[in-house]
Formats: sequence, C-alpha cells, structure tokens
Amino acid sequence: MIELNSATIANGGLVERLNDEIQKAVANCLDVNTEAKKTRTVTLKVKIKPDETRSFATVSVETSSTLCPPEAINTSIYMAQNLKTGEIAASEVCAGENPMQETLPSVEIKTGKITNFAEKTGGNHA
Repeated sequence: MIELNSATIANGGLVERLNDEIQKAVANCLDVNTEAKKTRTVTLKVKIKPDETRSFATVSVETSSTLCPPEAINTSIYMAQNLKTGEIAASEVCAGENPMQETLPSVEIKTGKITNFAEKTGGNHA
C-alpha cells in the first residue's frame, strides 16, 4: 500500500491547485489597482467520503481564494442642457480644466468620449 501524502494525492493535483491559488493571491497583492493592506485568503478543502465497508473512500480536493477587488476609479463630469433645444450634453472634467469657461458659438467640443452640443445659430451655450 502506498502511504497517503498530501504531495502525492491525485498525482500532485492537491499541491498544484494550492499553488495556483497562492499565485493568484500573490498576483492580487501586487496589483496596484487593489487595496494594499487588505487580507487575501487561500482555502484548501480536502473531503474524504468512505463507502459503507469503510475500506474505500473517495477524496475531493477543493481550492479557492478570496482576493481584493480593484479599487473604484473616480472622475468628475460637467453636465448641461441647452434650454433652447433640450439637448443634453456631458463631458469629463480634466485636471486644471474649468467647466464653466465659455466657448465660442458654433464650436463643437470633443473631450474624448462625449461631444458637447454646439449652438448652430450663434449665442452662448446653456
């Protein structure tokens, strides 16, 4: 009979699964998008279920990890509505940018993803 050893269970599968979860936890610790001091947890569960004769058992190995989720990404947007047309616009406010600064009439502003409305007949933006 071969001696039962955690290193040889399931042809080394137990150790392999445990190492995989530890790798995930370490990688999560190194991820700058996660909270640095939050605890990561690696769990190894070995279930042994004997049959009625108690001379044979099935073994199930389960591994899991509780990782730290990425931190929220925050930004600010400026929102407005053209009171004449009802058109709604929004744009992200970049560092050092003044969202209240007036723009020239009929000038379309693009700030990455969202296009601001522009007056077609002249006048100031709402």
